[in-house]
Amino acid sequence: MFFVLRKRSVGVFLGGILFLGISLGAYNLALHPNMHNWKAQKLVITDVKTTEKAVALTFDDGPDPVNTPVVLDVLKKHQAQATFFVVGIRAEKQSELLQRMANEGHEIGNHSYSHADFNHKKKEFYQEEIRKTNASIESISGQKPRLFRPPGGYLSYDMVEVTQKEKVTIAYWTYQQDSKDWQGNSSSQISAHIIKNIKPGQIIILHDGYKNGLETARALDKLIPELKQQGYRFLTMSDLMLLEKQE
Repeated sequence: MFFVLRKRSVGVFLGGILFLGISLGAYNLALHPNMHNWKAQKLVITDVKTTEKAVALTFDDGPDPVNTPVVLDVLKKHQAQATFFVVGIRAEKQSELLQRMANEGHEIGNHSYSHADFNHKKKEFYQEEIRKTNASIESISGQKPRLFRPPGGYLSYDMVEVTQKEKVTIAYWTYQQDSKDWQGNSSSQISAHIIKNIKPGQIIILHDGYKNGLETARALDKLIPELKQQGYRFLTMSDLMLLEKQE
């Protein structure tokens, strides 16, 4: 079968192929070529293999003086535990929120000290960002962080080497459970995405430290009771990881 395409149609067709190629290329670049090996070695965690209906809610970029208290209120209301990946410089300014997280049974993870762009940085920079934030978190909350989530999901061989030295695990998230709440999605959109894609052992990424944080909090008020009705439990990420060892 032969198709006759006008010159303009050919341009559009070829342009579409080029766009698709770039999109797929960008997606492949987003996944580090050694990701499979790091996951197999448990150096990077994206999910937990379990048959139990349990998931981890995780929150990035806080603590925020407006959004984080509302998120904590909703979690307390529904008796759900979570893991907060905090930025060191923000944690030092909002120390009472870190204390509240710890007192209410939540886990506090490391999300770097300055939330800088880690691209083209040296190992010494990664190490200082991790060490400084860990020290602040432990001093304020009494928790010694075991999990580190790099800003923007940055990964490199040097990064993994540093995390091994610092005895922290790189805490990624489940790809299907990124609702892009930080883009300004409504609470209904955020909750619908999470509920639609839910599976045991997932790590759900949300943001309490971004400007859309109140919509994220409202989404929690919808999705937690719905998923609890389906039989799901909400654990800290470290507790979720223990389920795989038990099985």
